Amino acid sequence: MKKIILTLAVFLVTISFLNAQFTKIGGGPGFSSGYYFHEMKYDYNKSGNILGYLKGIYEISVPLHISPSVSFFIPHTFKYMDEKTVVNTFMVDLNGHYVFNSLDQFEFYALAGVDIMLAWKKDKYPSITYHESDNALGLNLGVGTYMKLTEQFDLSLEAKYLISKYSQFMVNAGILINIDWLTKHEDTGL
Repeated sequence: MKKIILTLAVFLVTISFLNAQFTKIGGGPGFSSGYYFHEMKYDYNKSGNILGYLKGIYEISVPLHISPSVSFFIPHTFKYMDEKTVVNTFMVDLNGHYVFNSLDQFEFYALAGVDIMLAWKKDKYPSITYHESDNALGLNLGVGTYMKLTEQFDLSLEAKYLISKYSQFMVNAGILINIDWLTKHEDTGL
């Protein structure tokens, strides 16, 4: 858990220093089909399905964007009598977006990128606790859209399939803040 918090803190600090380069930042909730830790198909070995994510959008040119993101899953907890198993997941993605259209209200895009997934499992028995960890490198493929809600905010919807040792389908929805609009309209105090 300390590693997750540290990684998240580093990501947020990095984003705050680089936000002048990003055109949009934000996040929201998501849903995943999940995976089985070490590919062992038991109920106690399944990951969580609900997640939260943070992402940024950096526009390279009109049709190309880069989107780094982090996702943190709500841990799956399985209890049986006096035994408890918890599976935790944390993901870091770097995706490229190809925007098919750049309309005033909607942008539709295809995405492809890399995923680094970190997973931890803790089995707690009355007399002993076991800790296991694993990681996997994967490929993201999917589609998404940005829908302008106001000049400051966009609604983001994204569906992607992660191809890896822990393959899964993910759907994310969230709010993005338009950094360009904020910088153009910030009050300089003059």
